[in-house]
Amino acid sequence: MDKIEIPYGEKQKQIEKPENSRVLLPIDMPPLPNPRAEMARKLKHPTGSPSLREICMGKESIVIVINDITRPSPTDLFVEEMLKEIEKAGITDDQVTLVVALGNHRPNTEEELKRMVGEKVYSRVKIINHDCYDEKNLVHLGFTKRGLPIIVNRYVAEASVRILTGIITPHQSAGYSGGRKSIMPGVAGIEALTKHHSFPIRSYHPILGQMIDNPFHDEALEAAKRVGVDFILNVVKNSKKEIVSVVAGDLEQAHAEGVSICDKSWKVKVDRYYDIVITSPGGYPKDFDLHQAQKALSAAEVVTKKGGVIILVAECRDGVGKYAKWLVEASDPQEVIDTFERVGFTPDHSSKAFMLARALKNHHVILVDPQIDPALVEDMFFIYASTLEEALNKGYHIMGDAAETLFIPHAIDCIPEVNLQ
Repeated sequence: MDKIEIPYGEKQKQIEKPENSRVLLPIDMPPLPNPRAEMARKLKHPTGSPSLREICMGKESIVIVINDITRPSPTDLFVEEMLKEIEKAGITDDQVTLVVALGNHRPNTEEELKRMVGEKVYSRVKIINHDCYDEKNLVHLGFTKRGLPIIVNRYVAEASVRILTGIITPHQSAGYSGGRKSIMPGVAGIEALTKHHSFPIRSYHPILGQMIDNPFHDEALEAAKRVGVDFILNVVKNSKKEIVSVVAGDLEQAHAEGVSICDKSWKVKVDRYYDIVITSPGGYPKDFDLHQAQKALSAAEVVTKKGGVIILVAECRDGVGKYAKWLVEASDPQEVIDTFERVGFTPDHSSKAFMLARALKNHHVILVDPQIDPALVEDMFFIYASTLEEALNKGYHIMGDAAETLFIPHAIDCIPEVNLQ
């Protein structure tokens, strides 16, 4: 019988492929032979904008927004290649600042920052962890048409040149990450984050890959355009974490180019809803904690029968996240959903609790060997399993031995589309 490997942290969990099961994988594109060379080329020949060197000529200050440790971005390559072009434009290191787009995540440690950008870059330029609560370093730039306050990091708002970096992947609320998300929510103030992450801007259901008629995307884009983004540098990766494409240039045009590549790779059709779905974010850092790993549940929700079983394989080495009490103190998942509808996003990530509660309300959700106290797992309405085999046996106990089973080993890189024809 074939073995299936499911990413877990920096390792894999293996299990024999059951009968009556399918493995759903994205269509992996081949990796670039030399990603660094492609980045260098794109900086000189971007999409819809002048070259980075031309943009930086004669400017006083450059801000590069980078992803935090939870995103698998090649930040070291991004910054090293951009600094080469910026230097050729006559800009010195003391004119460059890196701002970590944390949203309201915890600050990255010094060791994490060194790992992200590399020792050389860390010693060359100033690096700042964005703080969404630091009023003195936030700037209010008005409101979007829907009334979202545009409050962003002062270093970003006041820079002569603003550059965004990141990775374009499916996103359960924004459709796709990358591009404008580095501004909203990446370097936004807590007041803006609160409104952006609440209803009606946030969709109730997962909308992976959906950019049209998506207020979450629309508001982020309008905010980024108001702030003024001069250049973006984003990558697309395959499920093996290899860079398959680099896009650079205009905020909208370059991002749209990356999205079109993702659509071809990650949108995968299925012809039914499944009884049991085994899902994984794709390993570290995507399963850094349960906050990040939750994203794999969104892909599973799309293809799991109501009342079915979702098995989440995620290491969660950094624990749960800020929102545990929302689940622990509730009487059932519906109470979490009702409370979120009433109060909206809160700094302790009620929105993440809502998305977990949505999955828990409609499905039995089993966590496989998370680095979380099993008692806490159960208090949050999940089912705990110490091994993948134990989890699958529990799934069959709930759904029956003939249950149809689907594996999604790289769920964050996969957009299932159900076609019941």
